[in-house]
Amino acid sequence: MASARGSASAGKAAARARRGGYPELTPAFTWTALALAVWVRAGSVVDINAHNHGFVDESFFTPFHFLMYSGVAANGLFYVLVQFRNVGRGHSLMQALPREYLLSFAGVLLFGLGGVFDFIWHALFGVETTIDALVSPSHLLLFFSAVLFMSGPLRSYLAGDRTGRGWLQLFPAIVSALLVLTTGTLITLFANVWTQLDRYISLTGRDSLLAAETGTVTGVLVPVVLMTGVLLYLRARIVLPFGAVTFIMVANALIMLYIRWQWTGAHVVVLLAPLLAGLAGDWSLARSTGSSPLVMLRRFAFLVPTLMVFILFVILQLSATIWWNTHMWLGVSLLAGGLGLGMSALLPQREIPSAE
Repeated sequence: MASARGSASAGKAAARARRGGYPELTPAFTWTALALAVWVRAGSVVDINAHNHGFVDESFFTPFHFLMYSGVAANGLFYVLVQFRNVGRGHSLMQALPREYLLSFAGVLLFGLGGVFDFIWHALFGVETTIDALVSPSHLLLFFSAVLFMSGPLRSYLAGDRTGRGWLQLFPAIVSALLVLTTGTLITLFANVWTQLDRYISLTGRDSLLAAETGTVTGVLVPVVLMTGVLLYLRARIVLPFGAVTFIMVANALIMLYIRWQWTGAHVVVLLAPLLAGLAGDWSLARSTGSSPLVMLRRFAFLVPTLMVFILFVILQLSATIWWNTHMWLGVSLLAGGLGLGMSALLPQREIPSAE
């Protein structure tokens, strides 16, 4: 009997030894983590839209906050359950999640603490109403922690063998990159052409011409830098399937239009700009044979933002008649491409994956 018990103990010890290291990352885990991250981002977008349209009061307890924080709670529950299960299977506490998702779990925990901090901040200083809602310390902490767990699917793909090149294998990583990009454009939505279209169509009497020109030019260049930076980061590491560039550009522009839909919805035709520029970018990446990957990326970095801004202002000229003169909109279109080209020069001189 003692020998049998000893053998059983030895078997359990051997099983635990076999469970050493991090658990295997499965597609089910990746897709669940992605869906939960999208839940939180959708909640934050709806919440910002509610603030912009006057659907909230001074209370912290709103249905829009509930949508966002329930998503955070669902993320936390998911990671805790997976960690509990894997500890029971023999993994150590600090190695009970796939390696790339430890930072995601830390982001969820930090987001929860940030929510408490946000509640205290509101109680002490009131609810933010304008740009202060984007740059307040409590909200910046929430944005930062969201990036940690929303980037999990992208980090996990980059840490793997990267053999998958189709939409099915790359969709979680692409959507993860979109979530990160959207975090940046949400923080800077006060300087974003998609959310501020009305400022380009009519020049209000309360703004001086210099202030209006400065604000609107900034509103074009800030999202261009964020968008181009994310796209260059992705393509320098991943061979993107055709349509990925278009998907990211159109989805981000649509989200930002939704943020101030009351003022931007009538001009939804402007989505043709990221659609056409994105298709041109996808075509450019797909037709890159015969040139080095670095040259291909530099061409892409100039072409896509230039086309997007140029087409955007052509559409606005035809549909709404903007107050910008020809010097402004043509020059800013070229400046957008110049910024993209400059960013491509910062790419490290290492091997960029080839589409061949």
